[in-house]
Amino acid sequence: MALYLSTQRLNLIELNAEALIDDVLIAAIPSILTEAVVASLPPYFHGVSNGAEAKSWLSKMRSESRLFVIKDKGDACLGFVFVSNTEKAEKHIGYLLAQEYWGKGFASQLLHAFIKRAEQIESWQSLVGGVDKGNLASANLLLKLGFIPRENEHENVDFFEYVLKKGSLTCV
Repeated sequence: MALYLSTQRLNLIELNAEALIDDVLIAAIPSILTEAVVASLPPYFHGVSNGAEAKSWLSKMRSESRLFVIKDKGDACLGFVFVSNTEKAEKHIGYLLAQEYWGKGFASQLLHAFIKRAEQIESWQSLVGGVDKGNLASANLLLKLGFIPRENEHENVDFFEYVLKKGSLTCV
């Protein structure tokens, strides 16, 4: 596991292919992927209730995306960030936080720092986030961070795009 970025309250750690996964992380996954957290996410996020299912979910996520774990400064796992691992310069991003961390500014602080870090070190051109139409808090956060709504034909999901500004050095 490699530290990708650090903010005043959070660390974002990449779980690359070589990262050894510890039992603490496996044990935390079912308590993060609760029914409320995964309500609008794809089926493979649902029903993760034990260590074996957590390992399977983690393996799937690592195979289809760059996966980051969000930790607080006390090393507790708060959630995850996912970035599509395609060769495209447009990267799809997803994030989730355990329900007890909602509404406390963690997602805002994390995504602001993530964008700035990506502008500094990644070759990506843009980030695209999909948000369930009922998730107004997440949609408003993306708008606040400078994401722009995209036209799409999805019934239940709105998409937002952020064009990365290369060379930006400001970080939270």
